[in-house]
Amino acid sequence: MTHSLSVREARKIVLYSQCLDNRRHFGSGTDGTLEAIEHLGYVQLDTLSVVERAHHHTLWNRLGKFQPLHIDQLQREGQIFEHWAHALALLPMKDYRYSLPMMNR
Repeated sequence: MTHSLSVREARKIVLYSQCLDNRRHFGSGTDGTLEAIEHLGYVQLDTLSVVERAHHHTLWNRLGKFQPLHIDQLQREGQIFEHWAHALALLPMKDYRYSLPMMNR
C-alpha cells in the first residue's frame, strides 16, 4: 500500500522531527539543552561566527531561551562531550561508548 504526502504534510513531518515546529519539545536550561542534544544525536560545532556560532543557533531555535553557558555546564558535569564525528560535535555522554573505537585508532 502506498501513501502519498502533500508537500505541506511532508514539511510538517520534517519540522516536527527536527523540533523546529514552534512547539516546546524540551525543558529549559541545561536539562532542555541536554534533551535537545540527545534527541538530535549530536550538534555539530562551528567556529565561524557571523551573528553567533552555528551550534548556538541550532540549540536556540529549539529551546528559545538557550544560553551558551548551558553547554559549558553540561561539559563540566560530564553530561556531554566533544568528539570528531564527521566534524567536531557535541554528543551526549550516553553515546560515549560508541565513539571509543574511533578514539582508540
